[in-house]
Amino acid sequence: MDTAARWRAPAAILGVAALAPLVAGLALGWANWVTVPVMLVALAIAGLVVKQVLFYREQRELRAEAARERAKPKAEPAPHAEHHVPAIPVDSAEPYYRFILTCTVCWQPSAGLPQHGNLRGLAVHSILERARAVTVTGSPTEAEVVQTRLAAELGAMAQDRSGQIITWAENVGLAVPEEDARRLDRLTQLRKEKQVRHHEQELEQRTRAYLADEILVDPGTAVVWWLARHPEQVREAADLIPTFARISAAVTKTEIAPQYAERLDDRPTLSAVGWPRLNTQSEEDRKALPVSDAPEQPLWPRGNRDHGDYDEPEDTTSAR
Repeated sequence: MDTAARWRAPAAILGVAALAPLVAGLALGWANWVTVPVMLVALAIAGLVVKQVLFYREQRELRAEAARERAKPKAEPAPHAEHHVPAIPVDSAEPYYRFILTCTVCWQPSAGLPQHGNLRGLAVHSILERARAVTVTGSPTEAEVVQTRLAAELGAMAQDRSGQIITWAENVGLAVPEEDARRLDRLTQLRKEKQVRHHEQELEQRTRAYLADEILVDPGTAVVWWLARHPEQVREAADLIPTFARISAAVTKTEIAPQYAERLDDRPTLSAVGWPRLNTQSEEDRKALPVSDAPEQPLWPRGNRDHGDYDEPEDTTSAR
């Protein structure tokens, strides 16, 4: 529809809306202050009517255009050739581990260019180059994720480097050989165990450094550390001061302080604070032992021959 025909009806509606109040005002003798507002109201109403007319006309044209598009015959897709690739290894992000790619390579020649002697080989080579650009950045432990990215990449139609063909791939599959998959699972477990052991060793090293550099530097610091963890065992902590002195001396590789060395023989056993110790013979066990009627004999002579204080036993035969 041309422009004149499009605006013929809206112009007629606006003209009637403008002239009708003037004619009515002249015929009925209205004053100007009455005629002008009536004309403005009529023009406003006419504008709304024109808007609706234009809207319905536009909708009618769109429906007619859609009907014409549906009536057009659908264009047949351009013919293309296909070749099924059963299994081709492609590189992955892990050295010595490769994916196995399966797909259907599709191609069609570009118009106006000289044809290659082996279009199938050219198409397969182009798909492999595009596939390697994706798989070389993917981990073989995430084959499904890499396969999704690869299918999206190879599904797009793109020209090869020579520009002679347009290639794409369908039915893309990606897998890892079963033997390599077992190795990768084992490596993953080893990496996890190594990480755990590393953190355990780091924790142990920090604990040793904490004890050696901050706690066991002297007996007083060790006692304060002990009381912080056993606030109810004040008396036991005081009795353990000689023990802490010996431990501190061993850690710092110094001599034990004299005031602590004198108390080492009288120090309490570690069982005083609930620590295990070797059980010695109890008093009840000693009382249960058999007692001999023979008089006690000394385990060694009472004197020394060399010093003249050796007590000679009496000779009962000479006395007789």
